Amino acid sequence: MFVGGEFYNDNRWLLEKPTISTLNMTFLNGGKACLIVIAAYLLDHGINKLLLPSYLCPTIVTTLEHCGLSCNYYQINSDFSIDLIDLTHKLADHQALYFINYFGFLHSDEVQNYFAGLQQRGVLVVEDNAQGGFSDHITGSFSFNSMRKFGPFDGGYLITPFDLSPYINKFRSCPNRHLHLIREYREKLTNYLYKGTNTFEELDRLYNLAEYYYESDSIIEGDPQEKIQIERVNWEGIKQVRRENYLYLLNLISGIQELSPIFPALQKEIMPLGLPVYVSEVSRDWLFDQLGSAGIGLTIHWDGLIKDPRLNGNAIAVEMASKILTLVIDQRTNHNQMDYMVQILFDRIEYAKMQGISISN
Repeated sequence: MFVGGEFYNDNRWLLEKPTISTLNMTFLNGGKACLIVIAAYLLDHGINKLLLPSYLCPTIVTTLEHCGLSCNYYQINSDFSIDLIDLTHKLADHQALYFINYFGFLHSDEVQNYFAGLQQRGVLVVEDNAQGGFSDHITGSFSFNSMRKFGPFDGGYLITPFDLSPYINKFRSCPNRHLHLIREYREKLTNYLYKGTNTFEELDRLYNLAEYYYESDSIIEGDPQEKIQIERVNWEGIKQVRRENYLYLLNLISGIQELSPIFPALQKEIMPLGLPVYVSEVSRDWLFDQLGSAGIGLTIHWDGLIKDPRLNGNAIAVEMASKILTLVIDQRTNHNQMDYMVQILFDRIEYAKMQGISISN
């Protein structure tokens, strides 16, 4: 049995007509493209410093710095809440703030009201909703998502009251070397999983090459074919499945004391990315590898932070990154697969405890 991993082609969620209105959204190539356009706007308006959360994916920092922005950081607590005292202190030297809706969960009403107050004072607020998909609750001066986090699609939608066309048009159109490779990968992954055709080595080569081009090429324009497909997806149905799976899995792991859910209560209306937990008593990295060997492809958000000199000076962030593991609850996953995942988790944790495979191993 396989669980998780990269998304493969799956037409079960595609409908004949559009399911969502995107009239007030700008469709770009992905989350990275959204970041590049936002950075261009900030720089053009005399803003060259951005205040970001201490816990984030290092590629965000790389993209923004490559655009010419200077990045500073405010404290994120271990429960993924924002330290407003630290934020307020550091914001004095900044005209723009960046925040993340981690795993699709919204920040508290207090924090959202704080952001609204900042915008009234002229501070620009960038809302990273890459892990939340389409949301009816927009807080930032800019808000963007990343659709490849939720299915076999490429693209990101950017929402803002500002005219971004001058900044989009300044980037010349380039061939999208990533797109045809990732499409081929997704098709072959489907055949690999269900028909036994193709090889792991071939898939690995395709995926790594596609990701190399995604990271190295700065493609801004979104692909029209991807846009049509994304907007025909039954997103309401997917959200309901993810929410039901989240609650089902939350109950399954309740007896495993070494797994502590970071968000033990599911907020209303949101579409969760996954079910993040902190792993204690046993080595998270060893457990991650053991799950992979059992056909369970999970994600760590974000272990790259631990070795990144720009981010690893924050002890709280490093500790979070060393313990976190995101369990699968997406629309591909049924109860049998989640039962299997939890059984493997339980078995491997018990084995690690007996063998003394501790956090330091």
